[in-house]
Amino acid sequence: MGDYKIQIKLITEAIFGSGYSIPGSVDLEVVCDDFGLPYMKAKTFKGNFREAMEDIVSELGKKKYGSIIDNLLGTGGSGVEQWKTLKFSDMTLAQGIRSIIEKAVQEQILSSGEIKESLTEVRSFTSVDKDGSSIKGSLRQIRVIRKDLIFEVELEIERELTRNELGLLSMTTKHLRHLGTMKSRGKGEVKCTLLEKENGKYTDNTNKYIDEFIEVVKSNA
Repeated sequence: MGDYKIQIKLITEAIFGSGYSIPGSVDLEVVCDDFGLPYMKAKTFKGNFREAMEDIVSELGKKKYGSIIDNLLGTGGSGVEQWKTLKFSDMTLAQGIRSIIEKAVQEQILSSGEIKESLTEVRSFTSVDKDGSSIKGSLRQIRVIRKDLIFEVELEIERELTRNELGLLSMTTKHLRHLGTMKSRGKGEVKCTLLEKENGKYTDNTNKYIDEFIEVVKSNA
């Protein structure tokens, strides 16, 4: 069994909305843990990932490659077969920086509120009408996550992945370029890479598996 994780770098500010507002403060908050660290829930990330994978398979041909989606991500009725599919962790800040921040909060060197304020900013947005004019009363305060932060999603599976599965997994990882809300406002652009643990270190094998998969696709065309 391999050891994999997806690394996600925020190219632009992002909004992983919690759906909650704070009276007198912001109209839309981001999801944060008890340490004030922003994150995306595993279920939400997996939904975005499945959508990206389905886009790719629709281009390659569902008849030939559609079964790989269910093999990797499962179906609603997977039941006892779920052990064969990928398990996604929450999308959190990279372990190195996260452990340092968590220790600082635990030792009361910093508060969770200070961490949240340092990693996020509050932006003002307005809705516009068809003429490009601001709509009265549409001003909203929304918290965004600062760009250039690096997040990770750990992947677990209780079997070996086939080369075709690794190829589609890598291709989907590279294809996933937006996460969160307000994409039309330039938010949530990301760069993702698939990392595989080799000899105790994580290596970027994204392009390697993509190139191998492309050769398989060409041979089956």
